[in-house]
Formats: sequence, C-alpha cells, structure tokens
Amino acid sequence: MNLEKLLAALGDTRVKGRSIAAWSVYVGETRRTSVGTKDAETGSPHAPITLADSLTARYKLIWDDGLVSRGAMERRAIEREAGTVFATARDAAYDDPDAIDVPGPATFPDVATEDMEAFAIAEGRVDAFAPRLAAIRERVARHGIRTWSGSIQAAHGRSRVVTSAGLDVAGRGTSAGWSATLDGELGAGHSARRFEPIEDLERRLDRLVELVLALRAPATPRGPGVVPVILHPDVVEDYVLGVLLHNLDAVQVAHGTGAFRIEQFAAEPPVLRDDLTLRTDPLVPMAAGAYRFSQEGLPAKACAFIERGRLITPLVDLKYGRRLGLAPTSGPSAMDTLFLEGPPPISHDDALSFAVHGALVLSVLGVHTQDFTSGDFSLSAPQTLAIGPKGLAGRLRATISGNIFDLLRSPELKLVRFAGEHTPGLLVRCRLDP
Repeated sequence: MNLEKLLAALGDTRVKGRSIAAWSVYVGETRRTSVGTKDAETGSPHAPITLADSLTARYKLIWDDGLVSRGAMERRAIEREAGTVFATARDAAYDDPDAIDVPGPATFPDVATEDMEAFAIAEGRVDAFAPRLAAIRERVARHGIRTWSGSIQAAHGRSRVVTSAGLDVAGRGTSAGWSATLDGELGAGHSARRFEPIEDLERRLDRLVELVLALRAPATPRGPGVVPVILHPDVVEDYVLGVLLHNLDAVQVAHGTGAFRIEQFAAEPPVLRDDLTLRTDPLVPMAAGAYRFSQEGLPAKACAFIERGRLITPLVDLKYGRRLGLAPTSGPSAMDTLFLEGPPPISHDDALSFAVHGALVLSVLGVHTQDFTSGDFSLSAPQTLAIGPKGLAGRLRATISGNIFDLLRSPELKLVRFAGEHTPGLLVRCRLDP
C-alpha cells in the first residue's frame, strides 16, 4: 500500500484558514478468493467464484481549532483524492474534546496471524477448496439432505496505523473459513487464520447432519412451563455474550444507558454468579480474532471484563478511556478470542441427562428486538429439540423467555462442553412455550 499522497495531504490541507493539527489513519488492504453454493449449485451466477481486492482507510482529524472529523475512503480516494476528502471532511467537523488523543510509538506484541497455504488460496489456488466441497456433498448425498448453501473463502491482508504523534505500525494476516446450511434449517462452519484440518471439518459436518436429521421428526406435544433448557454455543454467542458485550461497552457505561454503572466496576458485589469470568485474549496464535494492534493503534493485550462475577473494566477505546479516566482495553474481534469461563463444563451427554423433559435450543430469532439493559428476553426458537429419557426426542417450535441476568446468577446454571466448539453451551431453567 502506497500512502505517500494521503500522508502528504494531511500536512497540506487548508480549509478557510484551518489546518489539521493532529491525526490518525488506519489502512487495511485485503485480497479474498471465495466460492459460494446456492441451492446445491456451486459457482453459479447466484454464488460465483470471486476474487476481490479492497483498500480502505479510516481517519480521525483534529483541526487546529479543536474540532474533530472522522471518515473513511476507498482506493481511488486514497491514491488520488485524499486532499479533497480531507477538505470536505471539515464541513462535518464537530466538537468532541474527549476524542482528541492519538497514540504515539509503543511496543507491540508478536502473535502468529499468517498461514502460507491460506495466502496461496487467496491468490487464486482454488483447487484447495475441492476436498472441503467434496466432504459436504458426500454427506448431503449419503443422508438425503434436500439442499444446501454455503461458502468457502480465504483471504490475506495488510494493515497499518500511522499517527501525527509518531506511531507507524504495520501487520499482515490471513483468514480461511467455510460455512454450510443444510435443508435451509441449520448451519455450521469454522473460521480462523488457516483452514481447520479436513478431519475436523468432517466431524463438524457429521454433528451438523445429526442435528438436521433430528429436526425432521416432530416431538410429542407438550405444554408450556419452566424446564431445563440447553442453549447451544451458537445461542450463547448470538444472545448471551451479545447482551454482556453490549452492556460492557464504555459508550453504554458512560451514558448510563446500559445495565452496568461505572461505580459498579471494581466494586465488591458481583453482578453475575461468583464463579463466572468473561475475558478476551487477542494473542491466541492463529485465532480468527488474533491481532497485534487495534485500529486505533493500541497494542493488543489480554483483558478480563468480568472476573468471578465482578465487573473489572468496560470495553474502552481512546475516547471513552479519556472520558471515564480508564485505560483503553483490547476488544474481541472474533468469538474465538472471547472466553466465558466458570466451573468445569459438564459433558453433552450429562447435560442431556440433567435436561430430561426439557429442550436443546439450537438457534434463536429476534435477538435485536430484545431489551439488553433489563435482560428480559422472549426469543423465538424454531430449531429446538425436545429431550426425553433416551436423549433427543424430536422437533419443537418454541419460544423461550426469562431474564438473562437472573440465569447468569442462578445456582442451577451449568456450562456445557460441545465437541468442536470454543464457546460453552449453557444449561439453564427458563420458560419454554411450544
């Protein structure tokens, strides 16, 4: 990436006598190769083989009168029109005294984020997709799956952060992953800095097929009530962790619009059960969420947000660190670097035995409509399996409801280990309405 014209424009820009006093720029460049499948047709016009390049810059400008401008630009502007973009940005400048900090030079950690096989695939070596497509197609044919859709992709990229305070840090990385949805019902996949071994993909597919086939048989009708419910890791990530991260966001904390108040952090009373911890570690080698520095140019580091049920720190960027008087934190950029921990998880089989006459919830709808502040929820769960004395016992179309904070404080809560999943499932008691 050539940033000479962009960096020169930062010093040359003048708008009605005003100049740029301080600035930070994040630039990311990516090449991605992907192939899609739509209704069992791979590489069709609706899901073609794609080779795409992108170059994006995100900037923060602090003008000499203290006003702030933020924005983004794509390749053409970066290479030819940066000065025009910066001058136009002055028209949208605003007063934000907490947003005037830009980081200077720092020591950055090392973490493995690049895989040469993924790099080669991103450059167009699409034959590497073949064994993964074959594994999916074989199971579709063998088990009578009616249709499937999905994608396989690999990418490589470079990033760089430059600031007026003397910071200039760059990094490289790759990504590789796949996803497949069977019968339009249920999906699975994996993403990291490199492809998972084909054997792991096959086992993941086999688990998915087992669940999809289990959803075909209806469960014996049952009435509503409060029952043991196992939340699949996908539900934990989509809803439970979504609620916690929303309320931990420093924006919510600073404005008093979330569930947590600033005075609760580092205070004694726990907000969750006192054996639960939520932390992030962006320095896990080859994880999808691994990185050396943030888009603001801050060094990546491990951080606990909740420890033994107590609030430790919000997710804080430079602006809200200044406003709240807190040190900025690293945030999770993917679920594989976010850790929900507690007592040792019970096995999947043990969870089924604890949840007899209950249900396994595989996915939920309507997460964005929930009240994340109060924690009250009522979620449609169309992919739910009844649990009987002999295990999974047919499909229920249900709604689950309760309060997520009450569940995360309950002595009945158990973490559940699911094969091949980073995030644990949760065994809870909540209302289920078939």
